[in-house]
Parts: sequence; structure tokens; C-alpha cells
Amino acid sequence: MPILTKLLNGNKKSWPVFGAYSLAGDSHVGKVRMLNEDAYMVINHAWNDAILMGIADGMGGHEGGEIASYLVVRYLLSGWNNNGKACFDSRPHITGFLTSCLSKANYHIYRVNSKLNIRWKMGTTATIAVLWRNRIVVAQIGDSRCYRFRSGKIKQLTDDQNWRTKMMHFGGMTQKEADAHPRAHTLTNCIGTCGQLRIAFYDYPIKKGDRYLVCSDGLSSLRAGQRHSRPVEEQWDRRRHG
Repeated sequence: MPILTKLLNGNKKSWPVFGAYSLAGDSHVGKVRMLNEDAYMVINHAWNDAILMGIADGMGGHEGGEIASYLVVRYLLSGWNNNGKACFDSRPHITGFLTSCLSKANYHIYRVNSKLNIRWKMGTTATIAVLWRNRIVVAQIGDSRCYRFRSGKIKQLTDDQNWRTKMMHFGGMTQKEADAHPRAHTLTNCIGTCGQLRIAFYDYPIKKGDRYLVCSDGLSSLRAGQRHSRPVEEQWDRRRHG
């Protein structure tokens, strides 16, 4: 996948907090739909030791999924630029910044859905990460994901907000049973379809040599009836072992 190639082999730059680092982003419409409903951002601010990166995956089959994902990125970048390039000084400042931007996007999309009385409401998932000093803080809404590559091992840092995960955690289903359920990939949370937005936050320490990947479910999973690439964990293993 181009995004993995760029992420792992991108041109390195010097930065006093993370040392050498590289940033990259890529997107592809795939083989199923005619329209790419994803939107992503990768932006840094060297003077404040902060990186903002993330993806919004518009809800496929719904009207205006590409508009919803675009609005999420727009509000985040607007908040970043209007907040002194997001001059963070604490974790609550980061979570407050993410909550404010994502809530504004949710309100905008929800109002459009309500005003136009859209039958299949437009919406989007969002997985947004801020790397600041020695921490990474991730805001999670839906089933896009954030991964960490460390010391040759890959770890998923976020939990999918869909029926598959809910049935495994609360319904007593095994992973195999949950995978086979017809509603396995139905979202339990997204931006734009409800007036009140629920955000799950994750906070992890950063170590030298870490690599982070934020991606949509088009990269991370296999869906019945669709021909996606191998799950990201398998791609990583294949890359390591040739």
C-alpha cells in the first residue's frame, strides 16, 4: 500500500522533540465505489512541538458522506490555525481542542441533515491524533483506527465503535461469531447523525522509533463481498519478513 510505503520510508526531518521524523498521507477510492468519501490531514507545527493527523471516512451509501468528512477536516484545520497553531500546554488543552472542533463539525452536519430532512443522513467516522511532546492523544469516533509500530510489533491503539466490538464486549460473542454477524460493521457512533457527540479519548507515551498510522476500515479490515487488501497487521508482518 502506498501509505505504508510512504509512512515507513518517507524523507526524514529534524525536530527537537521527536528527533528524525517523517509525515505522509495517501488515499484511494478502491474498487467498489465511484466516489472517494475519505478526507485526511497531516500537519505539523515545529515551533510548538505538535503534530495533527487524522482521517474522516464518510459513511458509504449515505448522501453526502464526502461532505461530512470534508467538514470534519475543515473544522480541525480552522481550529488549528485560529488557535495560534494549537499552542498546547496540557492534555486537557488537547482534548478540549479536539472536542471543540469535532463538536462544531457534528453540529453543522446534524443541522444540515435535519434542515434538509435527508432520509439517509450523511455522516462520517473520525480518528484524529495529536502528537505533542512525549504523548499521543487520539480522539475516536467510529471504526477508523490508529496503530502504533514499536520494536517490530504492531498495536491497535483504538477500539472500533461498531456492533462487532459491542457484541464481543457485552454480548458474550466470540470474535468468529461477531465477525459472521450480519450487523458486524454497523456503526454505533459517528459524526453528524445525533445532536450530542460521543468521543472516546486514548492517551499513550511516545518512544523513540515509534511509527503511527491512522487509517480507515478500507485498509484495516476485510469486508464480506468486497475485495480489500490484507488487514494492516498482516501487511506489516509480510513487510518485515519479506
